[in-house]
Amino acid sequence: MSVDVALCLMAVFWATNMIVLKSLLGHLSPPALSGVRFAIVACIGLAVLAARGGPFRVEHRDWPRLAVSAFLGITLYQVLFMEGLDRTTAFVSNLMQGTEPLCALVLLSLVGRKVLIRQWAGVLVAFFGAILFFLQESKAGLQISFGLGDVLNVTSAMAFAAYGLLSGDLFARYPGRTVMALSMTIGVLPLLPWAWYDILATDWSALPWSVWAALLFSAILPVYVGYWIWNWAVARKGLAHASLYIYVDIVLTGVFAWLFLGERFSGLRLLGAAIILAGVRLAR
Repeated sequence: MSVDVALCLMAVFWATNMIVLKSLLGHLSPPALSGVRFAIVACIGLAVLAARGGPFRVEHRDWPRLAVSAFLGITLYQVLFMEGLDRTTAFVSNLMQGTEPLCALVLLSLVGRKVLIRQWAGVLVAFFGAILFFLQESKAGLQISFGLGDVLNVTSAMAFAAYGLLSGDLFARYPGRTVMALSMTIGVLPLLPWAWYDILATDWSALPWSVWAALLFSAILPVYVGYWIWNWAVARKGLAHASLYIYVDIVLTGVFAWLFLGERFSGLRLLGAAIILAGVRLAR
């Protein structure tokens, strides 16, 4: 499977996940949802690693990188993202993740890695399209609405960009199953104190089977498989290239939110979608 095909599949998983998570938040608090979901992912990662017979370790020099990437991409990202999603719509929450490619290019430049002019141009064009997505129509004209949930989501996008920068190098040096198992396990441990009270307060036996099915879907495809594709793509094509598909995720989430959640998808957002896809094509 080519990297771009895999990234498109990842975008489908992540876009679907935004709809599933918004539905799950009607039954579970953000801490309970994140804590249990990532505990499931960590167990899956360890089971896969054990079934494949390891390797169970990374070199001593890579443990700090692994720990920091796990904290940024799992612990911090999940707390900020889930709290942000709970305070805004699935569509706008995903839209705020559109700042991640821009953050990624800034980080790459700061650490001295080459960023092509067409990548800057493509991301800026796509980001402009994302701004159009975020414009809301009102009687007074067009305005940008920005609240606490959006601040949390923008901050989470910065954390995820830094995660990609760190974890991509680990995927280039170790089997994906090793990095996934160790990073998910390390990352979920700080999540549990944040989520523990809500986990204990939830009547898990009263949840319908559909909630459990959605929880398992969210853990397996968007997180375990989706994160794997993301890191593998970063290792193969670089963070700048992989980050472009965040914008594909945005467009798909807008479509899914319109279809399944009744969120608005106006002509302005269609224009924004077209500009986003043009920017992605330019940057490739």
